[in-house]
Amino acid sequence: DGQVGLTQMDDSIAEFLRKGISNDIPVLVAVNKCESENTGSLAAAEFWNLGLGEPFAVSALHGVGTAELLESMFEQIVIKKTAFPGFGTKVKELLSAKADWESDEPLEDEDETDARLRKKYGVGDAAAKVMDRYQKAMDSFDEEDRPEEINIAIVGRPNVGKSSLLNAIFGDTRAIVSERAGTTRDSVDAVMERPSPPGSELPSTIYKFVDTAGIRRKGKVQYGPEFFMVNRALRAIRRSDVSLLVLDATVGVAEQDRILAQKIADDGRACVIVCNKWDAVVDKDSGTYDKSVKYFRDELPQVRWAPILFTSAATGQRVGKIYEAADEAIKAHRKRISTSILNEVLRDAILWQPPPARRNGAQAKIYYCNQVSIRPPTIVVFVNDPKLLNDNYRRYLDRKFRESLDGFEATPIRWIFRGRRVRDMIRSKSMNGEPGDGGAGVSYPFPHAD
Repeated sequence: DGQVGLTQMDDSIAEFLRKGISNDIPVLVAVNKCESENTGSLAAAEFWNLGLGEPFAVSALHGVGTAELLESMFEQIVIKKTAFPGFGTKVKELLSAKADWESDEPLEDEDETDARLRKKYGVGDAAAKVMDRYQKAMDSFDEEDRPEEINIAIVGRPNVGKSSLLNAIFGDTRAIVSERAGTTRDSVDAVMERPSPPGSELPSTIYKFVDTAGIRRKGKVQYGPEFFMVNRALRAIRRSDVSLLVLDATVGVAEQDRILAQKIADDGRACVIVCNKWDAVVDKDSGTYDKSVKYFRDELPQVRWAPILFTSAATGQRVGKIYEAADEAIKAHRKRISTSILNEVLRDAILWQPPPARRNGAQAKIYYCNQVSIRPPTIVVFVNDPKLLNDNYRRYLDRKFRESLDGFEATPIRWIFRGRRVRDMIRSKSMNGEPGDGGAGVSYPFPHAD
């Protein structure tokens, strides 16, 4: 702090860095709040006494001195080679292309006349090559070198073992664990890189686990710290790719578990149900597993499509299967099915059970469907009147699609029913053919067209 000056705490930190860090890792001194041109350098000069080299006068509020700090940091990293192999190659290529563009000397395969034309007018074969190099060097900064992070939110009621499960996954103490409910007060992020299987050419997978605070019933949450930590936990569900709904196998399903399951389904997140504390279940026999699966399926109809894992964070039982379940959930969440296959399944479902008719004789007519997006898979169904399709028939369609198509076991399917008139459907068929045939019809876009 340039305005406060050198303090005893600064001396203590600098001593620690000098003795154990500075020999192996670059250490730079940034003196903040030095935006004044007259007194900024003078305030930073006092920090020479730390013995860590030249102090940089910077201002986080105004951005003063940050460019010089970054340049020095880059140079120190290259000199001490503390970064991963290949660090700085993009910058070096960019500087090389820029130097060639501004060079007064002739480049390779270029005479003095071509050099003058390149320098003054930017024309010629050499100028085009240098400009292409410069553009590629600039575009390389937008390329993603690291694989995509898979966000996995660990959610559940208080004291079901979410933090213990996170520690078991990492094999280390990443979160504080206590028998007292409500120990976790804020979301804890933990990143893990899982290498690809031996002999596989696939890139490694990066998982970002988010351990959230336990979510109680809305009526018990008072405005204060718990209110904000619950909101952060709900936000973690919305940002996640996969949500691990952690339940207590010894207690069963509570009303709050159903509310969380409905929240995950409404947000369109892939879900894996993790029944923790399986080691504490007493009197287990050969039929306990099947009975437990049936119980949780019946008690959580909101996520009846989610796979169920019975784990124990205390003993590590089946914790390793969470990775495989998360990978399958990601594939399901991003799965896309062709329109022709969807309409075949839809036709079979309608033939097996037609839409119900009302007392006045009105009956829904389903024309066709197609998938419009992923994350989650979203299917649009065109009918004559969406109001004629009740919730029971919509759930029937969801169940038939899951039975007929593989890969939707861990993700919700978002259904959109749109109404279309019969004459609009006839006109669409005359223009684009039957649904799923790739548009084999003849198109007459205007009434006056020949």
